[in-house]
Amino acid sequence: MRSWYQELADLVLPVDCAGCGRVRSALCDGCREKLCGAGTVRRVWPDPVPAGLPAVYAAGAYEDQVRAVLLAHKERGALRLAEPLGAALAQAVQAAVRGVGG
Repeated sequence: MRSWYQELADLVLPVDCAGCGRVRSALCDGCREKLCGAGTVRRVWPDPVPAGLPAVYAAGAYEDQVRAVLLAHKERGALRLAEPLGAALAQAVQAAVRGVGG
């Protein structure tokens, strides 16, 4: 959950959505849904599949807005994205533990 000072900082120091570039939104609702929404976690398979590969899960498809959010956090230090990225990671780990999407 965002604190009051994070909200105030976003008002004083405007940022654009890391996913789609929407003005004055660190991560807009649409991009958050693509990152953490229902049905975003899925089992993924590399090609070719190595022998003995354990189940691998992705929090979302590495494309478009999700890719932009990850790169903003990783390469440009957008620390404000740690919370939604952590939530997406937690969903993927829970899916792996339950064996969802096999």
